[in-house]
Amino acid sequence: MQDLAPEILVHIFEALTSASDIINLSLTCRYFHTLLPSSQKVILFYNAMDQTMGPVEDIIQLLTFNDNQLLHIKRTPPLSYALLTQIAHIGRVGQRFVSLYPSIKWVDDQSVDRRFLRKDEARRLRRAVYRFWIYSQAFHCSSTYRYLRSDTPSSERLQLLRSWSTEDLIDFEDFRGTLEQLLASEICPTDGDVFSRHPEDTRVGFQPWHHSTRQIDPSIMFPDLFHSSRDTSIPSENTKLPVQELRFKQMKGWGTDIDNFYLVQAFLKLTPAQILWLYDNAVSKADVERYLEEQTHDICFLESGSLVFQDWVTILHQRGVDVQQVREAIWDGVRGIAVD
Repeated sequence: MQDLAPEILVHIFEALTSASDIINLSLTCRYFHTLLPSSQKVILFYNAMDQTMGPVEDIIQLLTFNDNQLLHIKRTPPLSYALLTQIAHIGRVGQRFVSLYPSIKWVDDQSVDRRFLRKDEARRLRRAVYRFWIYSQAFHCSSTYRYLRSDTPSSERLQLLRSWSTEDLIDFEDFRGTLEQLLASEICPTDGDVFSRHPEDTRVGFQPWHHSTRQIDPSIMFPDLFHSSRDTSIPSENTKLPVQELRFKQMKGWGTDIDNFYLVQAFLKLTPAQILWLYDNAVSKADVERYLEEQTHDICFLESGSLVFQDWVTILHQRGVDVQQVREAIWDGVRGIAVD
């Protein structure tokens, strides 16, 4: 390959579809490493990440968000290796949801239809992840909106959703519904769900916990953002089990079905990365409560729900779309990210 014309080698670099392939080829020899200038390599990395983690454009809108600019206005910062590093960090979250989506979307009777997402479906799912993230970051995690309790749609929130196409909004709702299902089944199950998980001979003494009587100690914090907290009551021999299996055994109920509905709406104020952290690390209710306290600094976090669904409904009504019909089509697999 070293004897090939430089123009051919450049085409080979441009044909690579992953950042790791570009890096590995560049490290093959000194000639390949110096063949392309740094500015041209940045573009190659950008294009490769757009294929595997993209749409990168939506990641950039998330990374460049600030309170001094209108959220729906497109921002085009200069490309740099520092920006690419941040893009990769966000993109890995999107890729993780691509791998999780089939097991969350197709459950119970629909599990026979479970399959991997096609390339175009995976890209649309990642777009929905990044857009849900920027909405949560701007309107639920920002200090400006942290204590907002109004149910009235604001013009700024609606402007953001209005800048997306109707099909993108349908994908967005598909992803939001997937998050609802993940939260309801893994993070805050009902008393009935937890009760049904245990054999009949172990149900003696089972005491359901009701959210209305539970007090969260605001002094409990994570010492480290990425520290994986564990309940000390968990036997040491269980620590080798997968987190999901530990959670299945240790997680207590969060109340009735009605309690669960409102809790899930509150959890939807978190970003996809925060929800993914809970899925990967939270074993007990105490883990969840500590994480919420550390991330939100709001002891009333569970008292208000996400605003995104009502904004979504408002925009579709303005466009003359039948919301109930669209939601049923998503549930039936006729519309949304993965069409059966």
